[in-house]
Amino acid sequence: MRYLKSPVWLCFAALTLLSSSITAAPVSSCAADFSSCNVYEGQILQLPINVAFGIAGDVVVKDFSGLTVDVFRIFNDLVDTGGGTGLGSYAFLYGADLGNLPNPSTYSANAVTISRSGTGPSGYYETDYNGNGTIYRLFTPAPEPSVFTLLGLGVFALGGLLRKHSRP
Repeated sequence: MRYLKSPVWLCFAALTLLSSSITAAPVSSCAADFSSCNVYEGQILQLPINVAFGIAGDVVVKDFSGLTVDVFRIFNDLVDTGGGTGLGSYAFLYGADLGNLPNPSTYSANAVTISRSGTGPSGYYETDYNGNGTIYRLFTPAPEPSVFTLLGLGVFALGGLLRKHSRP
């Protein structure tokens, strides 16, 4: 019980808060003329149906080692022509880091595979895909080195404090 009253827990809580990302992701959206869309991982994107609709299908994004890291899916909610194809008004960016990648057996018949690009604006990977005459900018979080540094320092400090307090 004496550990609960020690500064160890206060230090641990402070370092945990400092090492976590506090800002929320921007909202996915499309330009009014449907020339481009910014799509953020884990968010549903409603395509501007008053202007156009998307050709349904999947874009499989792989990293440099060939692992699937993201899947961008335009759903076939307007017209279903089978095999995950058709016309749709909604899209979603699935991510390996969210643990919600669709099973490859559910990929659409017209699935396209692309490579992930480099980092984009402040802490995001940006991968661009041109589909249906629209530039889809796919944004997925990139871990920032400062997070790992703070986390490492926190673990090191916690270990030192626990060692100091465990001695009689």
